[in-house]
Amino acid sequence: MNSMKRTIAVSVIALAIALGTSWAGAATLEVIDGEYKLPARIHASVASDVKTELWAHVWRPRPRGSYPLVVFLHGNHPTCGRYDSELGVRIDDRVDYTTTGECPSGYVVTPNHLGYAYLAGTLASYGYVVVSINANRGVNGAKPETDDYGLNLRRGRLVLRHLQELAKWNTEGGAPASLGFQLKGFIDFTQVGLMGHSRGGEGMRAAVAQLNDPDSLWPKRIPGLKFRSLFEIGPVDGQTSRTLNPVGVVWNVLLPGCDGDVADLEGMKPFDRMLQDAAEADSLSKSTFQVFGANHNFYNTQWQISDSMGCIGQTAIFPQLKGSASQRRTALRSLVPFFRSNLGPAPVEGLARRFDPSFPIPSGLASETSYARGFTRSPRRCENFVIDNFNRRTGLSSRNVANESSGLSGYEHGTAGKNQDPTQRAAAIDWRRAGGFFQVNAAAAGEGLDVGNYHALEFRVMLRCFDKLCCSPGDPTGDVDFSIAIANADAVLSNPVSLKSVAVVRRPGGSFQGSWVNYNELFQTVRIPLSDFTGADLSNFRGVRFTFDRSPKSFIYLANVRLTKARAGNGALASDAQTQVGSETVVQTRARDEAQADRNEIVAIRLPGGAAAGVSEKARVPAVEIEVASSRSFPVGGALPTLVVGDKTFALSHYPSGATDRLVFTLEAGQFEAIEQGAEVGVRIGGARPWHFGLLDKSLAR
Repeated sequence: MNSMKRTIAVSVIALAIALGTSWAGAATLEVIDGEYKLPARIHASVASDVKTELWAHVWRPRPRGSYPLVVFLHGNHPTCGRYDSELGVRIDDRVDYTTTGECPSGYVVTPNHLGYAYLAGTLASYGYVVVSINANRGVNGAKPETDDYGLNLRRGRLVLRHLQELAKWNTEGGAPASLGFQLKGFIDFTQVGLMGHSRGGEGMRAAVAQLNDPDSLWPKRIPGLKFRSLFEIGPVDGQTSRTLNPVGVVWNVLLPGCDGDVADLEGMKPFDRMLQDAAEADSLSKSTFQVFGANHNFYNTQWQISDSMGCIGQTAIFPQLKGSASQRRTALRSLVPFFRSNLGPAPVEGLARRFDPSFPIPSGLASETSYARGFTRSPRRCENFVIDNFNRRTGLSSRNVANESSGLSGYEHGTAGKNQDPTQRAAAIDWRRAGGFFQVNAAAAGEGLDVGNYHALEFRVMLRCFDKLCCSPGDPTGDVDFSIAIANADAVLSNPVSLKSVAVVRRPGGSFQGSWVNYNELFQTVRIPLSDFTGADLSNFRGVRFTFDRSPKSFIYLANVRLTKARAGNGALASDAQTQVGSETVVQTRARDEAQADRNEIVAIRLPGGAAAGVSEKARVPAVEIEVASSRSFPVGGALPTLVVGDKTFALSHYPSGATDRLVFTLEAGQFEAIEQGAEVGVRIGGARPWHFGLLDKSLAR
């Protein structure tokens, strides 16, 4: 065993000793690892006009056997980096390798795929083959396509192309000698899990969708392949022409609470959409797992500079440089149990409870930070009794029955704020004095329904910004409280359950970059056993009453009120006593200093009159290129760079060279004509501080 393999094996044993007892069994298998990297070429099934590589690192249990497979995919990040001796980190700020397969003098290739070794080695020790794919060549920082702005469909195809090759090695042998071991017979392709970080998250959803397309060629190329589960970390959403949902898999998304890249935490949106998929064929849980105080980058150990300068309304669990052991532990104690609970021949089902908000957060996780969870055991119609999704006009429930309210300052049905999917509906409820109530009804007054075969009440709630609530310290046990009761047909209410006895609903918070603040408002799920509502007559059920008698004033969104056949646990707060709350946390370094003003300019406005520069030949449109430059590099990350001109936005862009100090945005001719002369020009990229370029002078177009 070489030194690298010995190091991984030792670290896995140490993790097993430290963590194994709380994970329902210790990791016992010795792990070996190696790497394959096939020559770059045009893989037509991945991209027809650029070279890509089949490059990945593999962790495998040493004992012979057929093991479940987990595939990792990193996000969008520079492909070349240079070491900064003063900061003691590698600064990744070029994308030369993407197109040339080389980095300039003084730079090294960024091994983006090795940033999850701490997860891969641990999983492998529990009996999984883990493959972490490198997507540098032809993907990271590459020119986009008009139907694939984030190149996430391409990422999905790259994953499938790797699986095609792995399937061949599993059946026939012949794995590259560089790997150091063979894979023949080691992989069970009927048990495959996926993990995607940042754009890798949507890329993995793309792999699932493209495998399952009715006209897909991939099932013939990879016989027997079955995706079972998908874990995403800080993913993007909506960067392709397709709406990509985690259909047909157990799914969880980890949302870093202080994400400075995908700062709007748009990974919540697939969960919103899946709640509406009542026809999914199988009972497969979907969940969200918001980690307070975490940033985007430090779930990958190769990404060594923080994307976020700090937190607002949360306590940061990361420094500005060199990563965060605390963040890595939140991934270890969520991702590893996730796959162990749903993937393989003998899943440890109890490990899945940490994703269900009606069960307590395990002590190992609770000691790191605080969390907010969203959950459904299954969105299927046969397993849920929907009372109100607030998809009808204000005052009318989803059962076409009138709701009731009294003493509120406001109540209205509509969309659910900037962080949720546009299809997500909710009731906006505002009260300025205690005592009012809101009741959602499934039956008319005096009438009742028998719901005796349901076991839990489930609803989603979000605390909106109110007064100084977003940024000022609040109650660490929750910033809002109210009572919940079951309403019987005879108008008698059950004994109430207080929100704070079953959930902690905190103020939104978010991340910031100096004066640029990103607030987030996200739903979390509350699940209460119906047996907790003493006095409820489930054979004569009418509705659910929310009485706002505990917080003197607040502003909330309420959504997805339903009864479920899935039973709820008790004691969700048992291990949540170590809640961490802070008004703001910021650490600045020389690398993040904002004292020097940016030097920004519009370099050129070009009228090529042919194929749009920066997109593939199949996307030929009359195009205009607007090239901008800045002394502050444009980050290569998950969020799409967006050109803002007046009230219009454009998101098709590319880096014209290996450097990241310039961006070229491509507009259709008609779009350029519609822009007003003298409009303000700026660039926004996720949670980064915006770039400003002054007023547009259209006469510069050549």
